[in-house]
Amino acid sequence: MLDLLQALIRLRAVRGAAALLAALGLASGSLPLLDAPGYELGEAGALLAALVLGPALGFAAGRAARARPEPSPAAAAAAAGAVAAGLLGLLLAGALLRAAVGPCSALAAAGFFPLLAVPSALLAAALGAAAAFLARGRAGPAAALYALVVLAALGVALRGAYAGPAAFAWSPLLGAWPGPLYDEALRVDGRVVLGALEATALAAAVAAAAELALRPRRTRRRLAGVLLALAAAAGAVAAARGARAALGLDGSRETVARALGGVREGPRCTLVLPSEKPEAAAAELLAECEFHVAEVARALGIERPPRVTVYVYRSAEEKRRLVGAAGTDFTKPWRAEIHLGDAPLPHPVLRHEVVHAVASALAPGPLRVPARAGVLVSAGLVEGLAVALEVPRGAWTVHEWSRAARDQGRLPDLPAIVGPGGFWSQAPARAYTAAGSFLAFLLARHGPAPVARAYATGDVAAALGRPLPALVDEWQRFLDGVAVPEGLRREAEARLARGSLFTRRCAREAAALEAGAGAAAAAGRTEEACDLYRRAGALTGSPWAAKARGDARARSGDLAGALAAYAEARAQGEGQGALQGALAAAEADVRWRQGDAAAAAAGWAEALGAGPDRGEARLLSAKLAALRDPRLAAAALPYLLGLGDATLALARTAAVDAPLAAYLVGRAHGIRGEAAPAAALLARAAAGGLPPELAAEARAAGGEAACAAGEIGAGEEALRAALARAASEAERERLEAGLRRCAFVAADRSAAR
Repeated sequence: MLDLLQALIRLRAVRGAAALLAALGLASGSLPLLDAPGYELGEAGALLAALVLGPALGFAAGRAARARPEPSPAAAAAAAGAVAAGLLGLLLAGALLRAAVGPCSALAAAGFFPLLAVPSALLAAALGAAAAFLARGRAGPAAALYALVVLAALGVALRGAYAGPAAFAWSPLLGAWPGPLYDEALRVDGRVVLGALEATALAAAVAAAAELALRPRRTRRRLAGVLLALAAAAGAVAAARGARAALGLDGSRETVARALGGVREGPRCTLVLPSEKPEAAAAELLAECEFHVAEVARALGIERPPRVTVYVYRSAEEKRRLVGAAGTDFTKPWRAEIHLGDAPLPHPVLRHEVVHAVASALAPGPLRVPARAGVLVSAGLVEGLAVALEVPRGAWTVHEWSRAARDQGRLPDLPAIVGPGGFWSQAPARAYTAAGSFLAFLLARHGPAPVARAYATGDVAAALGRPLPALVDEWQRFLDGVAVPEGLRREAEARLARGSLFTRRCAREAAALEAGAGAAAAAGRTEEACDLYRRAGALTGSPWAAKARGDARARSGDLAGALAAYAEARAQGEGQGALQGALAAAEADVRWRQGDAAAAAAGWAEALGAGPDRGEARLLSAKLAALRDPRLAAAALPYLLGLGDATLALARTAAVDAPLAAYLVGRAHGIRGEAAPAAALLARAAAGGLPPELAAEARAAGGEAACAAGEIGAGEEALRAALARAASEAERERLEAGLRRCAFVAADRSAAR
């Protein structure tokens, strides 16, 4: 093997590749997501090894080995693999040197590189050497054999991703796709390590099998050694695969179903969910799914929507382990299959994902989404339609958000984001908002039929019969008439300022630091959390990192430290309205805990005056209302501030005879799917002396709960009364959706009789 290794190193092409790869490593830091070695560089190395370095070196080593007195495919594979790994090491070294003089940590995610690139290099080299021996040193046939192997490896990886539930894809030869793009915090985990072990063992197995089958002359002793090596390598491959399955990392449907354990069936939906999920919550989630499927199908003119399967995971960590997506919920439209993290009811993103699943009935092709040539997906149409058919969850509509984005100069190029590829280059908040507003406008102005044709073909202009720029101009004129509330202007400054993953420096590292900080804070490791938030803030320059440090200290009971961090965030984020409002609320929470009720009231009032979103406004109103009643202040404020045991705090709140207590307990019943007690308590709360913001919510939520409990008349009456007093377009849209759900429940109950 040593002579083969020396012969390869002496090749002019190898020396040229060494210089080129070192230079590429040094230059890589100037490209998005390559500012430090991590997943992207590791996967680039894997593809480079699989498609260029491994086969080229394997062919060269194989030809050289065949000319020797004792030709050995295994020696050729080992020599080629060693040189390929060394060349990749030069790429990594260059990237590390470049990162060492930049803002990012050179080693934070560098472990991805050896675990992705080196096993691919070893396997590619072994396959290349085997191909050279099979082709008897002829370059053309060897390349053809290797190309067939690459295509087979790609087919196996794509088939697994297509047929299975997982969001990730993996190939021993071609590397890995870790999951959704919006899961920014990637880390080396058991799946990556076991994959590297399997690929390395597979390389050894290929080399041993080639030695066994293709070496012309061998002694009995050598034969025994080759057989032993082949058996050990095959055993290692099997062990790695078995370990993945045992740890729930194989991404199989059986593994996911076994881990979750529960199933609920309805006429339109199947839920696969945690077996311990309370009956009322499971039943209400199924009822939500049934309604959304029926309504989305009606809105799009689909007579026979596909049956939708929804997987519900206990936590982001469980979802990451089982299917490779932590913070991102996703749908596989071709299977009408949705994967969600569990959340309080009504589920915040179920409707969005249901649109993806139901709209699959419109689109042909293997992916069941709008796509050119079947695979060039128009993500702007996919996500835009889902946003367009959502029911507003916050205080503002998608059109109001889009007008705010336009006013701030942050509205993306619409024709680009509804075409293949352009969507992913934009920041998610901007791209989703603009595409959703545009599709909602087209639905309202032109009806579902042409929009359905656009979704089926991916060609908006042809479906609508007008050039895309003309349609965009029409939408822009519509936005001219949309008013932007002052609170939305401030909120948009915070939400829309964040750039795309491809434009932020050290984006992966910052996301990993923030994720680690959140986990440390939740586990009570406050100093560790604060250190991680500080490092993340140094990379991003965002004052929200200082605010997060304050939150971590407040949670631990370090109130003085929390106020100091909040003061730092105020200074860093001067002029950022949304941040200042959030800081006023957080500081007021601390002041109340310090016994300064007057300062707490002033802070909560300041935060409320900053125009926060709907949920935050309700929370602030509830805190202020509780503060005015000594009985409630002692019972409800700990619950509202998340202090101590939530169940005990809620029980103490329920013991107080006051409209606010009835409201809080009623809302708690509602988010658990307990419709009947929620309806009774919210009706009582609405009849009392609640602040206007809470009274409106009590009427709306109480009406929805009454409908869910089968009290159709009372529910419709409450929802219509709330609709008559609706103060915003988003509120009107929510209440109208509530009335439609009430009618849906009534129709379903009537049909069941």
